[in-house]
Amino acid sequence: MNWLKEPLLHFLVLGGLIFTAYAWLVPDQPGEDEIVVTQGQQEHLVLTFTRTWQRPPSEVEFTALVDDWIREEIAWREGLRMGLDEGDTVIRRRLRQKLELLAEDVVALAPPEDAALQAWLDQHPEDYELEPRFTLEQVYFSRDQRGAAVTTDAEQALVLLNSQDPTLDPQSLGDPLPLPGRFDNERQGALAAQFGSGFAEALQGLEIGAWQGPVESGFGLHLVRVEQAAPGRPLGLDEAREQVLRDWQNQQRLDNLERMYQRLAERYRVVVEPAPAQTAPGEGQG
Repeated sequence: MNWLKEPLLHFLVLGGLIFTAYAWLVPDQPGEDEIVVTQGQQEHLVLTFTRTWQRPPSEVEFTALVDDWIREEIAWREGLRMGLDEGDTVIRRRLRQKLELLAEDVVALAPPEDAALQAWLDQHPEDYELEPRFTLEQVYFSRDQRGAAVTTDAEQALVLLNSQDPTLDPQSLGDPLPLPGRFDNERQGALAAQFGSGFAEALQGLEIGAWQGPVESGFGLHLVRVEQAAPGRPLGLDEAREQVLRDWQNQQRLDNLERMYQRLAERYRVVVEPAPAQTAPGEGQG
């Protein structure tokens, strides 16, 4: 009975019910030469205007809304009558979007059980990890300003910093850098974005509490004192539920669309004509 759980079946049944209910509730449809602005359509126009302008339309504005809708309906009917929709890329894409939106709604109607989300999490653990975080202080030494002496200067400053002189300002030993000298509980990824991946990866091997280095970055050399380091770890379902649900639903949407198109394609005989011969480079040139 797994076919009863098939999202495409739900989509087709739901569409049939809507079509049947609409035909029953609105049996008398206007002819091709008749345009009826229903009360429901008028309410929709008022609601749309109110949401946009945060107030209901005046009588003059309401009349203009109805007149504009009538013109739009006339343009739509005449465009179809003249075949203007044929070969129009914009209209083709819009119809495809509306079809796919109807199919996507089926996914939203069927919330997953925790077992399905946990299975997804187990299959993609690398996408749901808590990054390592660091609280640290850094002092920068510029290669451009110090040249060949940059490494020696950094090593000499390291000795001073580890002398535990309470009056010493670490930043006074280095060079200006348009980045903070201290980071509190910062993600490793954010540090990598600012200093480079090599700098961020080197932090995991540093001893807690002591000044160490020099550590290379995209700017130059740094002396670093890591005060706290929280290692990364996989997230549980309760921690990553929103992201897991979002990713699971997106994959369900893609799978559902793929199944829908495969089944709809069975109604057609698809013929792909041979591609036109490509002109060889330089052919036809004098």
